[in-house]
Amino acid sequence: MRRRELLKRGIGLGLGLALAPLGAGVASAQERWVQTWQPTELWSNPGPTAVSFGSVRPFTYLRLHGEVEGGRIYVYNPKTQNFAYVNAGSVGPSTPPSEAYLRGPAVKATLNLPARASGTASIYREPVLDDLAWTHDLQHNDIILVKDLVEADDGTRWYRLQDGTFALAEQVRTPGPIKPPAGKWIDVILTGPTLVTAYEDGKALYSAMAIRGIGGWETPLGTFRMISRVANERMRGPGWDVSNVLFTQYFTGSGHSIHYNYWSSSWGYAGSHGCLGMNYADSLWFWEWATLGTPIDIHA
Repeated sequence: MRRRELLKRGIGLGLGLALAPLGAGVASAQERWVQTWQPTELWSNPGPTAVSFGSVRPFTYLRLHGEVEGGRIYVYNPKTQNFAYVNAGSVGPSTPPSEAYLRGPAVKATLNLPARASGTASIYREPVLDDLAWTHDLQHNDIILVKDLVEADDGTRWYRLQDGTFALAEQVRTPGPIKPPAGKWIDVILTGPTLVTAYEDGKALYSAMAIRGIGGWETPLGTFRMISRVANERMRGPGWDVSNVLFTQYFTGSGHSIHYNYWSSSWGYAGSHGCLGMNYADSLWFWEWATLGTPIDIHA
């Protein structure tokens, strides 16, 4: 008999579930497991006011943590390390999952970094491209907090985020592996897309994409320091005249700076006269954090 049929039959036989051990392989009476046999909704409580947490895929292992209540059972999902209620009719008795299943994806590096979505980043409950695991999409330059880099069973690489969800590594822009000196330090990676990261005493605090200089107006490479700051100014040059430019922090005598760029939104790509243009929230963050003399290192 196929596994799906066995699970369905287990339900039809009365669902011993939380009331009795589920057979061979169960470590103890406190570790009783079920599996879903169809896409199964996760609920916040057993009652009519329950909020849906989304669905899990067929053959997901769930550990029991209570009696049947209102037609639902309280379970623990080891994949997401969260608790929820599921409809009793959607699960059947199971032996415990393998150690490999419980370990989850292989951790390749622990990062704990601020990052940004690069293009549209799809967020999943598990590191798998399955609509049932999808939760939502992030837009380009949205904030992402990365916990670690993991490798799924199929070899694809994902970032596990601080909230336990996952995004494909190729859809996330993270700071480079640098070791800045003590104190405040701004690191700028110009290529692919441009990312500006604030460090303090070696810890990455905040990252943001920025518009960089375009042909003939390239953003300079090298290490500089903030030499002047203007909260609101008018910028003029050959072919441009822009008022109310906020949060400008100059790092060269030639006019290169970090500032709010309200007339463009090509974050991470070429399009400025050499400055690092950011959206309002990001430029404000760097304005409030940086000071005169803060170093900024710009490299490819």
